[in-house]
Parts: sequence; structure tokens; C-alpha cells
Amino acid sequence: MPKPLSSIFLLLLLCYSNFSFSTDDEAKDTLSYHLQKQFNTYESTNIDSCSYYAHQLIKHFGSIGNDSLLIRSHQDFGRVFEANKQLDSSLYHYNTALKIAKTQNIPFLIVRSKILIGIHYDKAFKLEKAIKHYNDAIVLSHQHEFSNYEAITYNQLGNIYWEQGNIHKALQAFINANTIIEKHNLSSLKISTLANIANVYLADKQWSISLIKLNEILKLAKETNNIYYQAWANNNIGTVYETLDNYNKALVHYQRSLEIRKSGNITNGLSSNYHNLGSIHYRLGDYKQAIYFLNTSLTIAKENNSKVNFIYDYEFLSRVYIKTKKYTKAASFLSKAIAMANELNLIKKKVDLSKLQTEYYFETGDLDLAQKAFTEYDSLRNHVNETEKSEKIIQMQTLYETEKKEKENELLKAQNELSSLNLKKEIDQKDQIIIGLGVSLALLILIVILLRNMMIANKANKDTNIKLEESNKQLKLINSTKDKFFSIIAHDLRSPLGAILSFSNLIDNECQSSKEVKTVSEYNSYLNQAARNLNSLLENLLQWAKSQLGNIKFQPIPLNIANLIQNNIEIQKFKAKEKSITIISHVDDTTSAYADINMINTVVRNLLSNAIKFSYPKSDINLRANINGKMLQLSVQDKGIGISESKQKKLFNIDSNQSTLGTNNETGTGLGLILCKEFVETNGGTIWITSEEGEGATFTFTIPLKKS
Repeated sequence: MPKPLSSIFLLLLLCYSNFSFSTDDEAKDTLSYHLQKQFNTYESTNIDSCSYYAHQLIKHFGSIGNDSLLIRSHQDFGRVFEANKQLDSSLYHYNTALKIAKTQNIPFLIVRSKILIGIHYDKAFKLEKAIKHYNDAIVLSHQHEFSNYEAITYNQLGNIYWEQGNIHKALQAFINANTIIEKHNLSSLKISTLANIANVYLADKQWSISLIKLNEILKLAKETNNIYYQAWANNNIGTVYETLDNYNKALVHYQRSLEIRKSGNITNGLSSNYHNLGSIHYRLGDYKQAIYFLNTSLTIAKENNSKVNFIYDYEFLSRVYIKTKKYTKAASFLSKAIAMANELNLIKKKVDLSKLQTEYYFETGDLDLAQKAFTEYDSLRNHVNETEKSEKIIQMQTLYETEKKEKENELLKAQNELSSLNLKKEIDQKDQIIIGLGVSLALLILIVILLRNMMIANKANKDTNIKLEESNKQLKLINSTKDKFFSIIAHDLRSPLGAILSFSNLIDNECQSSKEVKTVSEYNSYLNQAARNLNSLLENLLQWAKSQLGNIKFQPIPLNIANLIQNNIEIQKFKAKEKSITIISHVDDTTSAYADINMINTVVRNLLSNAIKFSYPKSDINLRANINGKMLQLSVQDKGIGISESKQKKLFNIDSNQSTLGTNNETGTGLGLILCKEFVETNGGTIWITSEEGEGATFTFTIPLKKS
């Protein structure tokens, strides 16, 4: 497995570098200069001596009334205590600095103190407190235009969301930081922030966007001669290409990364770099080179006591020795990897290793142990899948319940407004009648006032009724969408789940009785197909549910259509190869458009998948692009069974959700085209079909060429 390298720790160092102690501009007296110099000398070597000079600085600046430097002294003293793990003392000095800064109303030192306290709580894993101080710092920085501090704080906030596993909030925080950096040209923060954004896309498996961001970082690193980030970007670009099975490109970038590290004597990340070279040589079948690089990685990891790296290296060394039939060595490394994964309780890695253990026992012919290892693998995998599925369902249900509650509150608020208006109207009318019993002149004046108030009240009533009707419509739509969503799940999950259960039972029975490998392999093929169908269903269901709940943000950008199409062809090529289908793109390399890359990726993926499903074996699928006014027109043409005119009218309608068997009896969900329609229309385009039964089908959609 390729290992991307994180850059977040560098941002923390950069953050601290912005808080370094300096009195050069504010204190010219000899004593200040001497005390500061002594403080800096002992800061990282002798905490006792450092503490002595820090106390002298605090005492001196207090006596001469220099509040600014007094605050900075407390901040620096707090950093020294924090570096030496004396957290209570560090927090005391940070809070003292904050208190003085507030008393003297020095905004930029209030912000500095807030950020330092946030970092303190972050390190102590008191994340909610850290978030509060970071948010305070962001508000003050924005208010006083401290753009550098605002960008730093957004990055720190993104780091916390990253630690909590909320990658979407982390991404938004990093993007906010990058927007400020671009606006104010804060070059010292630019590259590390872009690296954090790229890491989020890598974690979210958005490979196309990851490549765009990583290449942007690589270009910037070359322009600024930043060799660390040149090595970092090349390594992570290699990781993406290895994940996409483009091993030759991955190897080129891994080698480049290693050359840069060696020439610049960069040791950080070197172990992972060697591991990735071992991984790629393993995949290319060069086992001798794979063993060399993996052992080198392991040596460096042991020097740094990086236990997670041990596991990855042990795992791949075991894989290599299984391939080369050196089973004793394979068993030794596999055993070490499993022990280390258990020690660190890395659940997902334990799943990978139990699967590898199953393969090992199959290779060595010990079928009983293989079956036992497979049972453990299946149990661990199901546990991980159930945990992830539960988290997603809880998240979806929370979103639904939250939105429903908001709509109910709006409805109740509107009803209260209506009641208040009616009550006010009655009171006004009574007052006007009482006053009208006075003099006739007053009556005429009050009639005019009454007519005016009635017009206002009627208008308010109409507005309130409109709000009530709109709220009722939205509530009905939410309930209807929920019913359709669970109806689709109940209907379409039954078939692939039934197939998976049936064929897994058959495989189990076959393994216990005849142990015919060919029969087991055949059943496994059906099982694999059912699992892929189920995965496609869940992916489309989740995308559709997100779009209905408004959880997908529309973020159009200029994008290269040819690259997007080629990436999707790479993803679908194995599926097409099973039916001997050739996918041909006639799209020029310079073709571009302005749209949301995630949405258009989903559209192209679904149209390509459908084309493969309904194409006859040994046929062609053609993708073309034409410019039509201000729109780019993309089409996917297959040579398959075609679609009747009556079915064409129902393809993009959720109310008539349907699915048709493919030419090899492939099943589907019927949701893919509905997603395509929603995403294309969100981008300002349209989608349609041209088809006749038995003559294939052409799906065409449009998206804007440029930002309107």
C-alpha cells in the first residue's frame, strides 16, 4: 500500500516561528538586550538558566512600564515550559499574557495569546477548548485585519478537524486559510496550506483533484526552490498513480522524490519514500529491488522508532517472500506485522493482514488454517464495514432530523406570527372603536388609520400564509424523499445481498465438501459481481441522498475535460475488458469547461458504466465533445440493446425508478441517471438520450464553457 506523507506538522513549526521573541524594535536599553540574548542562548539547552533570565525580563519590563514586551516575555516563557512538557506552567504564562493584553487593549497580542492557548489545548487533546480559542482569534484577526494570524489560525483549526476525522470541515478551514493567503500574498504560508488541502483530498480518495493540487504544489516548490516540498509532492503524486494502477508513472515520481531527498539531505519522510519504492517494484514483479528498498525503509524506521512504518514494511516483505515461495521468511515477517498491528490496535491494517494470512496458507497448501484465517478476515472486515456504514447512516439520519426540526420550527414560528398579528388586529380594532365614540373628527382620522392598518395586516397575513405553504411543501418533499430513499434501499439491496449470501454459503459448502478450486472460483466470480453491484448501488444511493439533503456543495472550477474523461476510462477499463469492449475518447486534449469536478466525474462515471452494461461484447464505446454556443456538448455512444421510446420518458424520474438487465445480465440501481440529471442541471446544463431498440444509445449532456 502506498504511503502519502503529511505536512501538517510543518505548519505547526511555521506557526511557532511567527511567535519568536524579539525586542529589537521596541527596547534599545542595554539591559533588555543583554537579558534577551541570554534568554535565547539557554532557551533550548538549560531550562533553569532560561527561567532565570525570563523572570528578569518580566521584572525589567514591568518596572519600566513596557506592557507590550512584558506580554511577549510571558508568551515566550510559556513556550519554553510547553517545550519541556511543563503544561501547567506554560498555560499560566499564556493566560497572564492574555490578561495583560486585554487590560491594556493591545489586539494583536490578544490574538497571539489566544492562538498560543489554542495550541496548548490542542496538544493536551482538549479539542473543544482549543476550537473556542481559535475561533476567538479568527474573529479578532478578521476585525483588525491581522491576515497572517487569521490564516495561521484557520490552518490550526483545520488540523483539529482533521484529528477528529471531520475531513469536510478540515477542508473548509484550509480553503479559508488559502483564500486569505492568496488575497494578501502571504508566501510563507502558501505551500504548507496547499499541502494540507491536498492531504484532505487524498484522504477522501478524490484522486483527480488530488493530482491537480499536488502538481500545483510541485510547480510552486520549484519556483521557490523548496526542495522539501518538491520531494513531498513527487512522493504523493506517485501514491495517487500507484492507487490508480499506473505503476510506471508512480515509479518515476517515487525515484524523483528519493533523488531530491538524497541531494538535499532530507531525512524526514525517507522511510516512507523507500517503502513506496519497494511497494511499486513488488507490483512490477521486480522482487529483488523490492526487498532492497523495503529493508532500507525498515532500517530507517527502526532508527526513528516509527512502529507504523514497521507494519507496512513487514507486510510487503511477507508479500514478496510469498511470491518468491520463501515461506519461512514470509511467515516470520507476517507474524511480526500482525503482532505490531495488534499492539497499536490498527483495525483496518489487521483486516489487510488477516487477508494476507489467508493467501499465505492457501499458497502453502494448509487449507484448514486458510479457512480459519479467512473466517477471522471476514469477521474483521464485516466489523469495519458495519462501523463505517453505521457512522454514515447516523450522519445521514442526523442531517435529515436536523433539517426536519428546522422546518418544524419555521412552521411554528410562522403560526405564532400569524396569531400575534391577529391578536394585534383585534386590539387595534377595539381601540379604534372606543376612540371613535369620542368626537366625529377623531372618528374620521381613525377610519383612515384603520384602513391603513388593515392593509398592512392583510399584506402580512398573505406573506405569512405564503411562508406556511412553502414550509408545508418543503416538509412534504422531505418526507416523500425519505420514503423513496428507504423504498429503494429495501427493494434494490435485497437482490445483491441475497446473491452474496447465497454464493458465500455455496463457497463455504464447497470448501467443506469437494474443495474443488474451479467451482469455488466460479462461485467467487458471481459473489464478486454481486458485491460490485452492491457497491455501485450504495455509492449512487449516498450521492443521491446527499444531493437531496443539500449536503453536496456546488463548487465549479475550470477543468480539463479530456483528463477527466481519461481518468474515468482508466477506472472502468477492467470492467470493459471483461466484455472485450473498447472505450475510445475523441475528445481533444485542450478541451475545457467550467463546472463542479466531483459532479461531472459522477456523471461521466455513471454514463460510462451504463454504456458498458448495455453494450454487446466486442463492441465500441465512443466519447465525443463539441462546442455549441457557450456550452460544451459531451456524448457517450454505445452499440448495445438500445432503449424503447416508452422507457426513455421514465429514465430520469425517481417516481418511476427502474433497472434493466445488461447484456451479460448485469443488474443496476436505476439511480445513476437520476443523479446525472440533477448534477448536470445544477451545473446549468441539460441531458438527453437518442436511441432505438437494438441500435444502441447515445447519452448527451451540456455544461458551460466558461464562468458566466
